[in-house]
Amino acid sequence: MRPPLVRAPVPLRGTFDCWNQGFDFCDLLLSVCASGNTGELRFRSLEAEKTVVIQSGRVVFARSSSADDRLGPYLLRAGKVRFDHLMDLTKFVSPTKRFGTVLVENHVLTPKDLVQGVIGQVRSIVLSLFTWTQAEYAFEVKDLEKETITLRIPTAKLALDGVRQVTSWRRVTDGIGSLDAVYQTNDGVAEAAPGADLEPATLELLSDLRGPKTIAEACAGSELSDFEVCQLLWALRSLEWIAPVTEIAPSEPSEEEEPLSDSDTEGFGSVLGKS
Repeated sequence: MRPPLVRAPVPLRGTFDCWNQGFDFCDLLLSVCASGNTGELRFRSLEAEKTVVIQSGRVVFARSSSADDRLGPYLLRAGKVRFDHLMDLTKFVSPTKRFGTVLVENHVLTPKDLVQGVIGQVRSIVLSLFTWTQAEYAFEVKDLEKETITLRIPTAKLALDGVRQVTSWRRVTDGIGSLDAVYQTNDGVAEAAPGADLEPATLELLSDLRGPKTIAEACAGSELSDFEVCQLLWALRSLEWIAPVTEIAPSEPSEEEEPLSDSDTEGFGSVLGKS
């Protein structure tokens, strides 16, 4: 284990440009969440205006001006409604009656299905921002309007899922840093990972990185594709769960220091159900 790096500060207002500014959307979102503040992180581009609502450092809601992000198109993409539902029922939508309410009243969705649909819609808006490369943005600390349905997804989970939306190899390699880097987990990861609802393959990768590993070694030891491993390394580095060993001054072992026992390295094994 290595001590965590100090997160580099990201301006809370400006022009977001992942190609030229040295930080990506993932870094910006994590920086705002790490502040523990409550407010709205707003983005504006030629495509749309989108807002991520943050409460005490957690993403709880999102809004978008894009027609593609509306509940109807989202449910259609997810296979939860049919084309004729959109055509026949949208005429009943009014300023006082949302489309979701119309779907429930017409027995297309159950109330529980509607809640899950709205959560999925909000999650998809947040994840779509990971694919943006340029936008004006600003974070405003403010009291929030009460939302009936909110996200309860750990920030780390959103970061990992969001980075997987990015297909640009250039962005992935910019996120990783040097392709010759040797990575290792930072202190505290064994305690943080269980609360992040991580997939088994991600936990396996973290377990493998308890000892220094090159990117090639990390790829070879995973059941995921090499591209997926590199995406995860980017996300894990942004989360400050791993760091290049070459970027950290190694601690000086004392002459009397004893070798690590099995109990010292069992943290991730217990998470994965290994003895």
